[in-house]
Amino acid sequence: MMVISAFVGLLLTGCGSAASTNSSGSSAALRRINAAEGVTEAAGSAHLVTSSDTSGPSSTGSSATDAAIHMTSMGDIRFAGPDLRLTTTAQSGSSAPSTSTAIYVGKYLYINGSSDQHGWVRAPYHQTYPYLGAVQSTALTTTTGPVTAVGSEDVNGQPATKYLVPIPGSTKTIALTNSKNQPSDEHLHTAPFVLSVWLDRVGRIVRTQATQKVTISQASRVAVEKSTTTLSDFGETIQISAPTNLVGK
Repeated sequence: MMVISAFVGLLLTGCGSAASTNSSGSSAALRRINAAEGVTEAAGSAHLVTSSDTSGPSSTGSSATDAAIHMTSMGDIRFAGPDLRLTTTAQSGSSAPSTSTAIYVGKYLYINGSSDQHGWVRAPYHQTYPYLGAVQSTALTTTTGPVTAVGSEDVNGQPATKYLVPIPGSTKTIALTNSKNQPSDEHLHTAPFVLSVWLDRVGRIVRTQATQKVTISQASRVAVEKSTTTLSDFGETIQISAPTNLVGK
């Protein structure tokens, strides 16, 4: 079940809206953030590491809290797809960690939750993978700020400038089925939050970080997710291809 939970978590990332916010802010900082997606993807590829800690969901007005979930994903991304190969380790509370591998190629997601090389399962995937973690990269392209530069820090051993980008609230609807196999929609509302973005000297995105509060409609529950994504090794040759040894074939 942890494998399933881990990839449900992946599908729910990028809940931040790409809608713009109205404000002035630093024009130079805003221009760098607006250009960051294009500069980053021009590199062609990168190594990707994402970590997240999700607490809850907890019942609103109640002290009941589910076990926290920690997830770490590592792999490579080819921006032109984007195509990705990620190995994810997930752990809930004191339970044993589970590891699985996902490959995103074209319009398909391939998942293997075991060591069996013939254990790949293929499923349609019509979204754009949110490689920045908390938001789709278009959120940076479309924001109107205010964007604030707050100083320089080392990321991957290189100096990077940190920016704060406001992200407006958003609501995502997911079509599900209930215990009676009847259609049932789940509404996920993400409260407004601030996305921290680090850009290197070239203007490429090397790290993002955010804390998101998500309200889950059906059970009136709230989950808080803290996530960090780091990009490195830009432009290196990587190999990502769809597996042919699928389950049942």
